[in-house]
Amino acid sequence: MWAGITDGTALPSGTVDAVVVGAGPAGWTAALYLARAGAAPLVLAGPTPGGRLMDAGPVENFPGFPEGIDGPVLMARMREQAERAGATVVTLDADEIRYAAGDPSARDAVHEVVTDEGTVRTRAVVLATGSAPRRLGLPGEAELSGGRGIAYCAICEAPLFKGRDVAVVGGGDTAMEWVLALAGHTRRVRLLHRGERFRATPVLLERVRSLDNVEIGTGRVVRQLLRGRDGKLAGLGVEDTATGERTDLTVQGLFVAIGHTPRTRLADGFLTLTPTGHLHTTGPGGATDLPGVFVAGDVVDARYRQAVTAAGAGCAAALETTRYLEGVHS
Repeated sequence: MWAGITDGTALPSGTVDAVVVGAGPAGWTAALYLARAGAAPLVLAGPTPGGRLMDAGPVENFPGFPEGIDGPVLMARMREQAERAGATVVTLDADEIRYAAGDPSARDAVHEVVTDEGTVRTRAVVLATGSAPRRLGLPGEAELSGGRGIAYCAICEAPLFKGRDVAVVGGGDTAMEWVLALAGHTRRVRLLHRGERFRATPVLLERVRSLDNVEIGTGRVVRQLLRGRDGKLAGLGVEDTATGERTDLTVQGLFVAIGHTPRTRLADGFLTLTPTGHLHTTGPGGATDLPGVFVAGDVVDARYRQAVTAAGAGCAAALETTRYLEGVHS
């Protein structure tokens, strides 16, 4: 038998087989597959489990929900499924991980995961800590996210703004891809970029310029978020960086495409980072240079950053973790 974990919220006293750090789609899926394999994983979900989908409105592109499902509801159902399978969830953060060094093929490594309530010893760790979208830092931004007008993923939420006027802030490839996605749903898209030149690849920029319902504004910075009587986003206060002139734009949606920051703090100094700042993998299923340490989801994904791809990565990480643990217990 693999190491068991007692029910409840108390941390286990003995060495467990697997700890999953993170509670988004990657973390819950990894926990589900590990639990079904008999590894009885402990999930360190943090005080607000659910990851970035907790700020999302209806999610209409996750397979199995043709009518759509609210992000928080989807996360709650994934958690319930993982717990039903045998995962134990505690709403604690991992403050530090003391990794066992050595050859990734080693089978005797034990890592220590430090929390406010104590330290957990584990044979395997799945890091599914996700990423955080870079925000504008404006007053009211947090209150207007989560279905109230401000979004950080056009691929996820473009259909929700059908027939409306929206704005996209950004100047790279992601901003262009979002404009292209939004243009097919919305009445008008305003692309706002603080610089005079775009960083996006020329082919994407030309596709954006060719769209009739897209207006491009360079040298434009959003300074204020305007609310309507219903408490939702109703417009933007935009400043011309050259003249300082202020203009109010009427929009019902704002998509912030200024990048994401992978949450790699727990691996700093231990795992290699890619040029984009994501965790580097050395093999399938998010294998790393450390024995028994696997990574999954947005913390390693610089390209797709979708709930379904994160879930798939969590599955792969769990399957590889299971193989690793089978070697430990053989």
